[in-house]
Amino acid sequence: MNINLKFLLLGTSLSLIPTLTNAQCVATTDCASLGYTQTSCPDGKGLKCPFGNTFACPASDKSVCEKYGFKYTCSGTGYDSGAGQSCNNKYASCNCSSGYEWKAEQCKKYSSAILGQCSGYAKNCKIGDILNNDGICSNDKVSGKTPIGVVVTINSNCGYAMTISPIGSYSWGGYNQDIPNLPNHTNYTTAIADYDGYNNTQKIIQAGDGNKFPAAWATINYTPTIAPDTKGKWHLPAAGIWNTVYKNMSTINNTLSKIGGMPFSNDTHHWSSSEYDGRYAWYFCTGEIEGQSYAGINFLNSSYTKAASYYVRPVIAF
Repeated sequence: MNINLKFLLLGTSLSLIPTLTNAQCVATTDCASLGYTQTSCPDGKGLKCPFGNTFACPASDKSVCEKYGFKYTCSGTGYDSGAGQSCNNKYASCNCSSGYEWKAEQCKKYSSAILGQCSGYAKNCKIGDILNNDGICSNDKVSGKTPIGVVVTINSNCGYAMTISPIGSYSWGGYNQDIPNLPNHTNYTTAIADYDGYNNTQKIIQAGDGNKFPAAWATINYTPTIAPDTKGKWHLPAAGIWNTVYKNMSTINNTLSKIGGMPFSNDTHHWSSSEYDGRYAWYFCTGEIEGQSYAGINFLNSSYTKAASYYVRPVIAF
């Protein structure tokens, strides 16, 4: 006697069952031939084959799969594979290739900084992060990337990363020369509000060559071999950046130690691009000089004028 296996095996409505033909009582146990061809169904809405691990879904057409969010083929540039289970060979999301991220329903290249420009990428970073040669911040070393600096300041939409070690010791230069158009910051409050190191540095180098203003020229000529396109984009940090370094020195030092850089220590001095007047410029110091305690930025000491030789650590905006 012929019976309908739809009712014998499943006991459910016709609309949810794969189309089957009438068969003898000795029925096949091959799931695929019975219509159970899907590896899974959207939201688990379907029937599992009694003889295996495949499913018959309510429908396998495009509209039903998309209704449950299965709409991505996960193929093309930047795509690695589908994420999770499929429906009609489509997925609810995708796994992306290295260098890409699943964002706005696409595999897109990781957003990165435009080195030398305040592009707004800084919102993805924090002080103490590593800025890598590809313009991406990370909180630790990443295979295939090389650190070019440590994030020391995030000011509005702009971030600044500083070299992991000084590039040398230089005098500020131009003793007794008050540089035209370079603001004189004759008090601490205005000095620590100065973040415009790039324009400061440009005004300094326009006032004389590398023999006259060694510190500023050293930063302009600095180029890490791993990021040659950044030549000319590094500059002498303004006093405001050094003030932020002082406030976050422990965090920054931890990162510098982690990546093999030179942490800031007591009694080291670093030039800023912020001018005080023709004789003095602001510098960063954490130590003690001639019995006077210094913390953060300073400008005045009888022996420490623009002619003094201090460390230079370039910064780059991103």
